[in-house]
Amino acid sequence: MNSFLENNINLENETFQSLNIENLTFQNKSLGNIKIIGSTFFNVNFENIVFNYVLFSHVDLSNANFTNCGFHNCQFIDCKMVGTIFSDSTFKYSIFKEIFGHYLTMFNLKIQDFSIIESDLFETRLTNIKHNKWTLENVNLTSAEFNMVPLNNMDLSTCKIENIFIDSKYLKGVTLNYSQMIELAPLLGIHLR
Repeated sequence: MNSFLENNINLENETFQSLNIENLTFQNKSLGNIKIIGSTFFNVNFENIVFNYVLFSHVDLSNANFTNCGFHNCQFIDCKMVGTIFSDSTFKYSIFKEIFGHYLTMFNLKIQDFSIIESDLFETRLTNIKHNKWTLENVNLTSAEFNMVPLNNMDLSTCKIENIFIDSKYLKGVTLNYSQMIELAPLLGIHLR
């Protein structure tokens, strides 16, 4: 565990279990082929970290802050991310699956081939995200806010989108189901009877 806690030390080919870390800052590291299982990182700051082939499984990342990080071929499986912030970062070939992410914030991101599947992102905030092949499947986006996030070529038809906030100009090219179209009609200035 000591090697994980030290800044400026890169880690490769290790497994970490049952870590319980709070109120620390990690910076200027590279993690490659790492597994982090059954751990807690509460109110932890990650700055200038490259995550390459990293698995987070059953990890509590509540109130964690990831700034200027790169996530390449990473998996977050069955993780808790309440109030977690991802900013000024890049996601490539990565996945969030079964995430409990109420109040999650993602802003100033570049995304390429990123999937969020079977997750609860109630009241999440998504701002200024540039993406290429971003998949959202069976995601609860109730009361989510999309700001400067074009949804062109995205399929939200399996997602729950009640009370979302988005500028109608960013809806062009999105795929929705019929009940979602009714939900979004007021945003488009459409009156239904």
